[in-house]
Amino acid sequence: MEEIIKQIVEAEKQAKERIEKAKEEAKLIIQKAKEEAKKLESKIIAEAQEKAKMVIEQKKKEGEIEANRLIEEGTKELEELKVRATENLEKAIDESIKLIRGG
Repeated sequence: MEEIIKQIVEAEKQAKERIEKAKEEAKLIIQKAKEEAKKLESKIIAEAQEKAKMVIEQKKKEGEIEANRLIEEGTKELEELKVRATENLEKAIDESIKLIRGG
């Protein structure tokens, strides 16, 4: 009977040691998982920032292209208005000369 009690006590001792070892291993696993999660988070953030930077650059280029197009259209329209204004001025001068000459 005494031997059985010693075996039970030893088994309990070994079980406690295993539990403690398992707890330590679990702590290490959790710590490693947190470190990996932090690395992954940093990687995801860096990738998102890079994509955002690329989108911003693309939109900036598109904006510059659109601005240049609008400036070009405005310049063409301004030139057309200048031509029409010059033509109208010439017509007005011709009409004024006709009126002055009497006719």
